[in-house]
Amino acid sequence: MLPLSALMIALSTSVVQVVYQRGAFQTQASQLVATVLIAYAIGMFVYLSRDVLVRVFYALGDSDTPFKISLVNIFLNALFDYLLLPFGVQGLVLATVSVNVVSVIALTYFLNQRLGGLPWRSWAASICGLTLISILSGVTSWGVLTALQNGWSAPNFLTQAVQLGLAGASGLLAFGLMVSQFKLPEVEMFTQQIRRRLGQ
Repeated sequence: MLPLSALMIALSTSVVQVVYQRGAFQTQASQLVATVLIAYAIGMFVYLSRDVLVRVFYALGDSDTPFKISLVNIFLNALFDYLLLPFGVQGLVLATVSVNVVSVIALTYFLNQRLGGLPWRSWAASICGLTLISILSGVTSWGVLTALQNGWSAPNFLTQAVQLGLAGASGLLAFGLMVSQFKLPEVEMFTQQIRRRLGQ
């Protein structure tokens, strides 16, 4: 989710233009929806983290802890919606993201208690490393998209789609090249699973 979030943020306006900008959906609407997409992209990692942690509790035979945290989150969601409503639709999205951040922190805390400790140091190293690489890949995509837009006139649906595809591919390629140099165990596990599936 980290590299996908970075690409969504870097290419948000272009993504919205390619998907929606035609007819009555003009530049102003694209810019508004792009900011909402950025807000959602910021929360993609915590959305996935929350879902994975909930499944861990279910696998441990504990459905009460996620349920209780969800009940608290209902009230937190209402509170954050009220506090962030002045920021418009982006504020409502960030309210949901904030609730999910609280969920992840609470679930991780109780899982740490349940298992008698979690490998915080290795987790932090992996997450920080992947975050940095994801940011660099997002910057790469943004740079490629900007260069293509500056050097490619006559913007229409086809050229915008090609530019978006090339920029996204360059970001993913940059992520793959950089992450392969760090020898992160999670990445190696993922690569091994892909190789096994392709071998089948």
